[in-house]
Amino acid sequence: MTNSQLHNLTTTNSKASKMIVELQRHGIQHETLLSLMLSIPRHDFVESAFSHLAYSATPLPIGRNQTISQPLTVARMTQWLLEHSRMGRVLEVGTGSGYQTCILSHFFNKVHTIERQQSLFESAQKRLSQLAINNVEFLHGDGHLGWPAALDVDAVIVTAMANKVPLALMDCLKDGGILIMPLDQPAPMIGCWKKMGNQWKCLGESPAHFVPMLEGLVCE
Repeated sequence: MTNSQLHNLTTTNSKASKMIVELQRHGIQHETLLSLMLSIPRHDFVESAFSHLAYSATPLPIGRNQTISQPLTVARMTQWLLEHSRMGRVLEVGTGSGYQTCILSHFFNKVHTIERQQSLFESAQKRLSQLAINNVEFLHGDGHLGWPAALDVDAVIVTAMANKVPLALMDCLKDGGILIMPLDQPAPMIGCWKKMGNQWKCLGESPAHFVPMLEGLVCE
């Protein structure tokens, strides 16, 4: 996004525009990502009672005791992928409202996304269908178990906090692939790692707080 475009944003009252300005101030500089986040109706991905806060710098409830991450967290994770990952297939664990899924669908050829909460799974499917997004495959499943069929992906992105990386997620990631995941030890943080054979190279990390990554399915 050019300086003149940034100036135009700062002179409007648009909540989405102000969000973009804040993202730039915090180091998000990928122009296509910023333009995309400006265009996506984030207010459609939160509970209606909180729609007026959709573009603010805070996580918000989406139902079932789950949240949509604040814009900076979503932008940072996505920018890491754009900087380091091949744009083939990505596996997302924690579909939630489908906001991160929507963003991923504009950059990756194919998105596989897993959600353990049936109601969130169904509403995210409906929401992305209404946006005419057709390169996403949804699964109502347990993210700890990975994708049920054999899958080789270029990136894995997890949107819930765990104390270790599930083996199934490590196994489906190609050599040279990128893992983005929140971990709660030694301190709560989200990191970006590159798989290099049996080794992992940290490419970035940042303090973060997420809902916990739980096992099993919720069928209601």
